Amino acid sequence: MHKTALALLIAAALSGCALTPPVVNTKTEFPDTWRSDSVSDISIGKNWWAQFDDPVLDNLVAAAEANNQNLVIATSRIDEARAALGISSADQLPRLDIGSKAGRSKSSQLSSPSDSYSIGASASWELDLWGRIKNTTDAGKADLLASQYNRDAVALALYANVAQSYFNLRALDQQLAIAQDTLKTRQESFQLRKRRFEGGVTSELDMRQAEVELAAAQASVPGIEQSITKVASSLGILIGQNPRDMIESGITRGKDLKQISLPVNVPLGLPSELLIRRPDIQASEQSLKAAGARIAAARAAYYPTISLTGLLGVESASIGDLFSGPAKTWSFLGNLAAPVFDNGRTAANVDGATARQKQAVANYRLSIQQAFAETQNALAARSSSVKIVAAQQQQLDSLTRQLKLATLRYDNGFSGYLEVLDAQRSLFQAQLNLAAAQRDQLNATVDLYKALGGGWKVGS
Repeated sequence: MHKTALALLIAAALSGCALTPPVVNTKTEFPDTWRSDSVSDISIGKNWWAQFDDPVLDNLVAAAEANNQNLVIATSRIDEARAALGISSADQLPRLDIGSKAGRSKSSQLSSPSDSYSIGASASWELDLWGRIKNTTDAGKADLLASQYNRDAVALALYANVAQSYFNLRALDQQLAIAQDTLKTRQESFQLRKRRFEGGVTSELDMRQAEVELAAAQASVPGIEQSITKVASSLGILIGQNPRDMIESGITRGKDLKQISLPVNVPLGLPSELLIRRPDIQASEQSLKAAGARIAAARAAYYPTISLTGLLGVESASIGDLFSGPAKTWSFLGNLAAPVFDNGRTAANVDGATARQKQAVANYRLSIQQAFAETQNALAARSSSVKIVAAQQQQLDSLTRQLKLATLRYDNGFSGYLEVLDAQRSLFQAQLNLAAAQRDQLNATVDLYKALGGGWKVGS
């Protein structure tokens, strides 16, 4: 027993020689502040979509969280990574097995067959002198964290897609209402021109021009209705609707597009905070840590492995004597295996792990570059969208006044009907453009929240 204890002490001392993952340089220079019209210090929240103040949108996001299949897949990958970590962690501890054997044999030297019975417990343990098992376990831990961050990234993208699809749907609803109102107005206008033509008050040209505009309005409605069906179907997939509800129930509507609240300030914080806000960056960082740990684990194959095996049990030629005192048996073995020549397998494994680490470093740096580009682009888009909405509203107000004036001039005989038609066409297009601009402003705000990471933390 003293010799066994001494061997364990020596092994424990040698464990300090464990290999460590190589250090890589991932230093990145960050700007001091964002280039934006306005910066806020408000803390960004997890449920950022609630700031649009539409209960229907809140319900859609909740449905997506519960039923979206891509999110189910991402969540199951967390369970897979956790199971893999459990396997590698188990290798760090001794393994205990219990077995029994019963047999009958005959040797040429014996005149009669002999029986043998045994029951025993065996324990085995690989001494992790060079950190192969530890580094493999560390890689598994990093993989688990990466899978959790990837799930958060999938969730963030999903909720952003739900919000933007909903805004697209509400914009199309508004455009359909505009088109239907315009169609009704042009039907009335055509009937009026037709009666005036039939009464000899106006020319056939005025009637035909009104008829052309009526046909154009009629053609616009089916196209918008088709777009509504497509967007609603896509949103149904995002929230995990079953086929029956997708066809029969459709998507519930909430506030009108112009009634949806816009956050006055979108929190930005310091540029460097993106490293902890963005789950995709966090996932890339954990993948980088896992790649480094696997290099150290691969290098450990260059060094000897020591394993200990112990057996305690009973063995007898008669089952009746199996549990008697003389039947007890035990053994303790130590095994050392050192690599001599493996045709370059170990070197190839190390080279492969090193190459994967280089990929992880590049992916980490790329994720940071993309994050900053996306954030700056989202800031610019949100700033521009505010100005575009204001300009579109001003144009709409001016065209509304222009149509009234053109109608008065035509009714009083100062101009032809073509001026009225031009004003009607311009006003119709401006109304559609304003709805699209309001949608783009909402979507730009969603893009900014998404670019900033949405306030997500691992495991949220």
